[in-house]
Amino acid sequence: MPPSLMEFEGFYYDGKSPQRHPVKLRLNPQHLHLIFPDKPLLSWPYSGLRMTRTGSDGPIRLERFIVKNEVTPRSVVIEDPEFVAEAHRVAPGALGSFLAPPQRRNLRRALIVLALVIIPPLFFGIWKFGLPVLSDTFAGNIPVAWEEKLGVTVYETMFQPPLKEPPPELRKALDVISERLLTAVPHQPYKFHIYVHPGNMVNALALPGGTVVVFQGLINASKTPEELAGVLAHEYQHVLLKHSTRGIIRQMAVTIVLAAMLGDSNSALALILETAGELEALNFNRGMETEADKEGMKMVLASGIDPQGMVRIFKKLEEEELRMLGMDKKDGENGEEGEKEVPGWMRLLSTHPAGKDRVAMLTRMAEESTPNIRPLLPDVEWTRMHRKAKKAQLGF
Repeated sequence: MPPSLMEFEGFYYDGKSPQRHPVKLRLNPQHLHLIFPDKPLLSWPYSGLRMTRTGSDGPIRLERFIVKNEVTPRSVVIEDPEFVAEAHRVAPGALGSFLAPPQRRNLRRALIVLALVIIPPLFFGIWKFGLPVLSDTFAGNIPVAWEEKLGVTVYETMFQPPLKEPPPELRKALDVISERLLTAVPHQPYKFHIYVHPGNMVNALALPGGTVVVFQGLINASKTPEELAGVLAHEYQHVLLKHSTRGIIRQMAVTIVLAAMLGDSNSALALILETAGELEALNFNRGMETEADKEGMKMVLASGIDPQGMVRIFKKLEEEELRMLGMDKKDGENGEEGEKEVPGWMRLLSTHPAGKDRVAMLTRMAEESTPNIRPLLPDVEWTRMHRKAKKAQLGF
C-alpha cells in the first residue's frame, strides 16, 4: 500500500454511550477518513478537530463537536505511535504543533531555553542603555518652544497659586546676576526667568525651557551675590544641558515600557519594576548633577565671578543636606564638633552627588583657575535681600 494510503487502527466513540467501535483511519492533506466495517465512511476536516494526548508517548485522542440541539463530542483514540509521524508527513501542522517529529520538538525546546537565557539580558540592556540613549536623542531634538511649554505646564502643576513677583530691589539684583552669568553663553536659545518661592528651603530647581525657582531660604543663606550666582549657574546648566527635559522624557519612556511589559494584570511585579526604574532614574540624575556642577563652575569663571562664592554656598548646601538627613555635625556626649558622613545607602537614594565629593571638585576647579574677577553688585547691600521665609508646604 502506498505510504499516502497508510491506515491505522483506532476506536470510535459516538458520544452517546461508553461503547467503543473499531475503526480504521486514513489521512489525507485535508481530512481524516474514518472507515467502519458496517457504517458509511466519515470525513472529518482537521480544522474541526480538537486533540489531546496522555504524556509524550500515550494514545492520541481526536474530538469533533457536532452542533445540533446540543454539543455532542465524538472522538477517536489512536494508540499506534506511527500515527504521529504519518500525520505530520501527510498534513504538516494540521493537528497541532506537538505532533511534529521528535527532532523538531527537541529544536523547539532548545529555542525556548535559548530565549529564556537571552531575553532577560536583552531587556536589561534596553533598560540600562537603550532607554537613556533613545530618550537623550529625542530630547536633544525637541524645539525650545516645546520645552518652554513643557516648563510652563510643570510650573503650573507644582505651584498653585502662581508665585508672586519678588520686590523690585530683589528682582533687579536677580536680573543683574542672570545677565552676568549668561555672558558666558551669548548665543544660547533660552529666555531664563527666575521665580522666588517664599519657602525656607535652602534650595533651587530648574524646569525645562528656562524657568528657575529659587527659595527665599537659599537667598537668606547666601551671604554674598556671588554665592547665589554659584547656585544659579548650576541650575542654568541643567536647562542648557536639557537635563530636566531628558529626565521627564526618560521617565515617560520607562512608564511606557512597564505598561507594555506588564499591563495591569500583575500589580506586584509592576511595583517592583517601577521602584527599580525610579532608583535607576536617581542614579541617572546624579550624573546630571555632577555635570551641572562642572559646567556651572566653568560658567562662573567665564563670567568673571569669584568662584569661591560657589564653593562656599555648596559647603552650606552640604551642611543643609546633613541637617535634613538628621546627620548634624554634633558628636560625642560633651557636644564637641565632629563630622558624620552620609551613609552609603543614603547617598544611593540622593539625587545629588555626595556633598564632600562635589565641594572637593569645585574647590579644585577654583584653585586651578586664574579668572579675571570683577565685583558682582558692588553697590548693593546683599543682606537687604534677606527676608523672613515661610515654612514651605510643597507637594514634591
